Amino acid sequence: MGARRVAVCLVDSDNEFQQVARKDAETAARQAGLEIETHWSGARLSAQLAQVRALVDSPTPPNAILIMAVRDQGLSRIARDAAQAGLHWVFLNRSEDNIESLRVQHPGLAICQVFPDEVETGRVQGRLLEALLPGGGKVLHVQGSMRSVAARDRTAGTTEALDSSRFKLVPLEAGWSEEEGYNALRGWLRVAVQANMRLDALACHNDLLAQGARRALADVAADLGKPALTEVPIVGCDGTPSVGQAMVKRGEMAATVVLPRSSGPAVEIVARALSGEGLPDASVTLHATPFPEPAHLTPHQR
Repeated sequence: MGARRVAVCLVDSDNEFQQVARKDAETAARQAGLEIETHWSGARLSAQLAQVRALVDSPTPPNAILIMAVRDQGLSRIARDAAQAGLHWVFLNRSEDNIESLRVQHPGLAICQVFPDEVETGRVQGRLLEALLPGGGKVLHVQGSMRSVAARDRTAGTTEALDSSRFKLVPLEAGWSEEEGYNALRGWLRVAVQANMRLDALACHNDLLAQGARRALADVAADLGKPALTEVPIVGCDGTPSVGQAMVKRGEMAATVVLPRSSGPAVEIVARALSGEGLPDASVTLHATPFPEPAHLTPHQR
């Protein structure tokens, strides 16, 4: 009998958060005595489906597939086929695909989703904003694609955490990349500055958007002769050591939210299932942390 294998299916090899997730999965696999292989699909659902189909139909398929879904829906059929082939299946982000019926049909398999509590992620970001702006203010909320559960949940959490009598949260849907953040904010800022709109802080759904937002603030400040724009504090999200946390340490961002990574816990779940030590609940939620702690932030003065 060969070594037990786990396939980790990720999306963007240039994304620091996903690279850290890969490393976490490899570390957990080594500790559990599992072989691990990483596959990158890119952002198209069709490419991800084809990639997973090849794994499921392989003459030597892995024992488990851990997948960061390109979309929140669309993998239910291939998940069913994987389960029918006897493969454990774990979503590494929250999915809207129905896995309950698969769990009933295949009670001996680990079929679940492991994901950050994104509403709590938004709440953490809200608490950071409260610490930066104790008197309240106008916050531009630079959001990821609102088609995603993560973006909607983060928005709900931040909105819930902020006192609506003191804060005005202005939504700006951008996407998830640095360039999308730059383009969305640059256009918004030009209109806002010319209309003399107040802006006290930016809250971004990830640190790539924060990088783009920082560039946009600098460019518009230079173009329109408004140097104060470069002093607007930015709060990000993801918080990887080499991107988000490094930006905070360099003073390029006021704070960020450190997302828990699901790949390590997912590998541990599969290892226990393969060893006959038990199966997981349908959903395993993980919790984000602030960087730095809100109590360590200096309130922003304008």
